[in-house]
Amino acid sequence: MTFSTDSEVSLNEMLDRKETRVKQQQEWLKRHSLPIVSFTVNMPGPVKMNQSSRIVMNTGLEAIKSMCQQQGWTIVGSQKVIENTGPEAFFSIQAPSASLLKKAMMNIESNHPLGRLMDLDVIDVDGKIISREGTQMARRRCLICNEDAKVCARSRRHDLATLLAKIEEMTHDYECYA
Repeated sequence: MTFSTDSEVSLNEMLDRKETRVKQQQEWLKRHSLPIVSFTVNMPGPVKMNQSSRIVMNTGLEAIKSMCQQQGWTIVGSQKVIENTGPEAFFSIQAPSASLLKKAMMNIESNHPLGRLMDLDVIDVDGKIISREGTQMARRRCLICNEDAKVCARSRRHDLATLLAKIEEMTHDYECYA
């Protein structure tokens, strides 16, 4: 584990971690032969491990466990990974199908107060990522202007300070009022 609080990470570190995460996902698929949820935190900027990302991760872990319990699904395996590149978690879940699991994870992303900061990818037993588009769900909305989040991110419509202030406000409000 290479964890140290609030340190900047490079693009190469992010790409290396993504490559490692894909390998870990493949190992989990082989080990459990079940769909997996790969949970990362949507955190813009070069600092991926900070107080807000920790709050989102811990809250998301509880939301995933609660959703599985509500649905009567069994979590066969789980692992939390803490790196400078941000907190992550993996779950192998015994659900009726990967598409139902994706819909449940999108429910968290759409309805939980911090869900917009959670990236809950579902990978089926064949290693295919189940996309939002494949489930006819709307694309994610921007935290600031409520437009398509991908369009805002690509065009860098909002500066980093504005985004981070909004995220800090969201996590602070959640901790104070949840």
